[in-house]
Amino acid sequence: MALSNIIGPVEQMALANHPIKSLYFMMVGGPESLTITMVSYMGKLRVAFKTEKGFIDPEKLKTSIQNAFEMILKAAQDIA
Repeated sequence: MALSNIIGPVEQMALANHPIKSLYFMMVGGPESLTITMVSYMGKLRVAFKTEKGFIDPEKLKTSIQNAFEMILKAAQDIA
């Protein structure tokens, strides 16, 4: 498993005068069965997953991650 995070710019960037609406990155070529990358851009978090075919049920992973983020958001809102 590989996990990486990058703090990105808070202001919108452009490439050849074309605004970049969002971005993500991925580590490739490694032997990892599961790779998770996170990058923030313009105050929004982008999370990307790469899995080895047959390693994990993608729908179950997606549902589990969505549930976890909802629990984290609720806990954060309860503190505020």
